[in-house]
Amino acid sequence: MSGNHKQNEGEGRTGILAGYAKADPRQDGNSHLVRQYLSAAVAAAILTPLLFYLQFDRVSWFAIGFTVFLVALCLLVSLGLFAQSRSDLHTRVALRHNLADRIGAFWLMACAFGPFFGWLITALPPSTGTWKWQYGARVLCAVALPIITAVPLVRYARGKIALLAMLLLIGVTALPVLSCWWVIGDLHDGLAVTNISLSRDSATGLLVCRPAGAQYDLPCDAARRATARSGAQVTWLPHTGKVLDVRKL
Repeated sequence: MSGNHKQNEGEGRTGILAGYAKADPRQDGNSHLVRQYLSAAVAAAILTPLLFYLQFDRVSWFAIGFTVFLVALCLLVSLGLFAQSRSDLHTRVALRHNLADRIGAFWLMACAFGPFFGWLITALPPSTGTWKWQYGARVLCAVALPIITAVPLVRYARGKIALLAMLLLIGVTALPVLSCWWVIGDLHDGLAVTNISLSRDSATGLLVCRPAGAQYDLPCDAARRATARSGAQVTWLPHTGKVLDVRKL
């Protein structure tokens, strides 16, 4: 009875997939859908940055991250569809249905939505009193959760596709971790406090900032916006480029 139920469920899923793809996966092994998602990955890689540039006149790090997310999603779906009809590529390790398997089931969700929720937390303007917990929460969402949920899946990387499975686990998990690289740098190095002196150039009439240099552009701009006459003390995070506090001197 249970065997017939599972068979009927499988036939139902195959029918839905055939209707969506306008091709029967039992005949072409999902090749039609695989080609569609590969084409979508190429389109996303080209069109997403272009649309951001046309709308905002620049391609921000958020746009790059969103593009990578869309491309990775399309590639993963195409790989899953390709492997679905290839039983020789399926793992031979049986599910345990224990806590580790339940944690591993959230791996892709953690990799996709962990960085997003972490970005939302740090999108709120940080201050000298809140930046540590905001950045810590982002590291928890974008680094800790993807790694924790990936570990239980290592045992399933067996058989003919073991090397590819490990590369996928490492590569996909690395994407959210890399999105948090500069945040980790600021948590490691801490705040930077820079005393900025401002003086007006007699020849040009422009405010000249000291110390000079590309690494001080951010605190200099913050001091200028604060309309500090002689200078200001700027507290900032150098890796992520966030100004937390500006005090006039």
